[in-house]
Amino acid sequence: MGIKLDVPGSGHLVREARERSADRLRWARTVRGKEIAEAIAVLRDPRSYGVVLTGDASLGKSAVASALVSELDATAHTVRLRSTIVGRETPYGALALLLARLPEVDQGDPGSIMRGILKLLAADAGGRMSVVALETANNLDELSTATLVNVMVTGTSKLIIVADRASDLPVDFHWMIAEERLREVPLAPLAPEQTLSALSELLGGLVPRTVGLQLHAMSRGNPQVALLTVSELLQKGLLAEADGVWRLSPDADTGSIRQLDDLVRARIEREPADVQTVIEALACARRISLERLVLAFGGEVIARMEDAGLIAVDEGGRHSTALTDPLVGDVVRGWLSVPRRRELRRLLLADGEPPLEVITTVELLGLAAWTRECHTPLPVAHAVAAAAASLRLYDPGFALECLDSVEREPSTWPTVQRLRARASLALQLPRQALHYLEDVTEEELDELTPTAAAKFAVSRAEATRWVPGRGGEVAGLLADARGEVLLRIGMGGADDAEARHAMALLDLAEFEHAAFTGDYAGVVDRLEAMAAGRGAPDDELRLIAACILMEARTVLGREQEALALMHEIASQLDRHPTSARLRHEYGSRAFIVLLYNGHWRQCLALLKGMPQWPLARLRTAGASVELAMGLAYVYAGRGRDALSYLLSATALLEQQPVLNSLGSAYAATAFAYAQLGDAVGARLWLSRLDGLALPSSSAAQTVTEFCAEMARRWIGDPGASRRLVASAQEDILRGRWNRAGIKLVGATVEGGPEELRLLEAVCARRQGPLAEVGLFLARGSRTGDLAELTRAADLASSLELDALESRCAAVALEKASEQGDTVTLRLMQARLDALAGRLPLLPVAPSRALPVLTMREREVAVLAAKGTSNRKIAEDLGLSVRTVEGHLYQVFAKLSVSTRSELAGIL
Repeated sequence: MGIKLDVPGSGHLVREARERSADRLRWARTVRGKEIAEAIAVLRDPRSYGVVLTGDASLGKSAVASALVSELDATAHTVRLRSTIVGRETPYGALALLLARLPEVDQGDPGSIMRGILKLLAADAGGRMSVVALETANNLDELSTATLVNVMVTGTSKLIIVADRASDLPVDFHWMIAEERLREVPLAPLAPEQTLSALSELLGGLVPRTVGLQLHAMSRGNPQVALLTVSELLQKGLLAEADGVWRLSPDADTGSIRQLDDLVRARIEREPADVQTVIEALACARRISLERLVLAFGGEVIARMEDAGLIAVDEGGRHSTALTDPLVGDVVRGWLSVPRRRELRRLLLADGEPPLEVITTVELLGLAAWTRECHTPLPVAHAVAAAAASLRLYDPGFALECLDSVEREPSTWPTVQRLRARASLALQLPRQALHYLEDVTEEELDELTPTAAAKFAVSRAEATRWVPGRGGEVAGLLADARGEVLLRIGMGGADDAEARHAMALLDLAEFEHAAFTGDYAGVVDRLEAMAAGRGAPDDELRLIAACILMEARTVLGREQEALALMHEIASQLDRHPTSARLRHEYGSRAFIVLLYNGHWRQCLALLKGMPQWPLARLRTAGASVELAMGLAYVYAGRGRDALSYLLSATALLEQQPVLNSLGSAYAATAFAYAQLGDAVGARLWLSRLDGLALPSSSAAQTVTEFCAEMARRWIGDPGASRRLVASAQEDILRGRWNRAGIKLVGATVEGGPEELRLLEAVCARRQGPLAEVGLFLARGSRTGDLAELTRAADLASSLELDALESRCAAVALEKASEQGDTVTLRLMQARLDALAGRLPLLPVAPSRALPVLTMREREVAVLAAKGTSNRKIAEDLGLSVRTVEGHLYQVFAKLSVSTRSELAGIL
């Protein structure tokens, strides 16, 4: 069976996406289908006067109104009206289109005009429902308002009104809204999942969650902005597809989207000059204190802007202020010349940059970006603080930009270079990271405190680890660093707290390297001590050690203890809401704990926070999450569910590598295809894995090896099981009982007594349900104990590991057939029947399997087992009674039962 993306040939996908992105009404129906249906229902209600479409500016209300009108065109007479900006000063300004068609006799006075318009609308409708669509209703003049009220009250026409807020409408409309004769239909920004669904329909092919969520973040959930952004990115080639998978260029942003520029410019040009100046200043600053804003521009204009909803002021602290719509800032910045940016900077920052102690992180990053855009250097302290904040927020590129103009000063250069190295590592540039670190002289290093020296050494060790061929140097680097720090401490260069903190940082670096290389047994006792608080100078470092410990416990076969520790850490994370490192350590290592325990659904739940990630983090880490979600499914034996995530991950990782995890993505994709019975697809992805040799963690290597060998075993490679056993024996030598057990479960599908005894012995050293599945499966397969095989199947079922459950059931069926146990045989056959509906390919096909029920036979059997009569079954399924009787005859014969109660026992 070939599993392929259902996409057109090369180039067709992009061309068709461009065509769809030009259809504004189609997009409105896609993203606002629910609201359009609600509005149509209201308009068809005899009591209704119409609907009011409300929502923030630029949310696409007019497009929704147009889509609504087009839906009604076949059954109703529709008229489009629009009041002008100066409509309040122009009598009948909104009704000019209708007024021009009135005969002169009906234009004598307001009463005649009103009656003439009512007659005209009724005549045009010709007995059909009449609908008038009205935009910019907040600018209605009094005579237009009075006429439209009569149009509604007399039942001549119903209205579709577009307004930012219902309160903006003329007072005469308010009672209608209060009594729900005019029904408000609010349009809100799209939720992330809504954007993802709409983009999938717009683009076709496979839209990775990471790409969809980046576009959602760029558009802030605004569907009109999303459409314009996608349209222009397609034209520029910044949104492109490869093998049916969409990829977004790292250079894509909304600042250069021409159509958005036009949209924002039209909004801004309606504002007074003083308001435009404040908008420009806030666009540059991103966010700044209300006090500085008022000092620069005066309180009156700021108050007007807040009342108009143009700016938002935080209630607490410094009353930090920003534009309400960040998109306006993104676009306006693109208009401004460097001299204009500098002029605005002098206005707002007349007394220089605010001290670091008084500005928020967001204000600091805005200041850094603005300063760079002015081609002005940041003070070193501000540049270092902004770079560190950018790294915490997963934006290594901007961290490097912040440090770009920093000049060498001996007191700060080691810190600057260390931050540059961290940013380079995040960008998968380990050699560049080492280059930065090696640029620091011994004299500059001698001036560092023990803690700063420890941090520098840790960065050097991390960079060295990722350079091909140099991983073996890391232990020596850390040992040398420990000696240097101890020497500094011994020379009286630090108090006790400083000394403890420096040594704890080096301990953690050693623990992390041990986890990277898989040498958990060598550090687990020290990890236990630090996680218990011994040697940890603060709670954050203690919890980071505990995160490494929960992974170590899992791999070493102490799975239940690891899960208990995981829940304990989770309950304490709120103590450190701003610690990005702690949350990263917990998330990545908790995923391994859950995956190695068979809790794949909890793995998916752990990853559910991705829709709330900022844009920078989506760009740098989104592919890793796609890969993790695919791994959760493929380890559960659900290749079909895994495939879209894995294909997304491979496409994104090929574009921008993350932690050298591309090999894991290739291997997992091959395994998913193998689970689907697609040997050709599996071999294709395995071929991409060949020759790919980059430094990666022990965990990533294990994933790559396991998935690749399992894929090879599923497609008939006779050496795959042997290689898995050999790898498991290496794990046993290093005390990695969990990994050994998982590999042996895969290796012993057709294993002999020796391999089964090894699996049994390994699982006896482990904890938890997954270990018990392996134990009972190994022992039951070897001894023929049906109770143990049934228990193994039950445990696998409780974990929803369908492929593993089917293997347990298949072995039990074989053994039951050999032993003549017809009850167990029927139970296992029924179990396999049920699993066959969920698994495209059973990993083990029993040679003595009973005939499988057809889908119709199973439907009939399930109802009969519940005691449903043949006549009722026939009615429910739309069959004749004779046909039902025929199906039941086949079911009873296939399953060797003679009564419905026996059938119920099996099903």
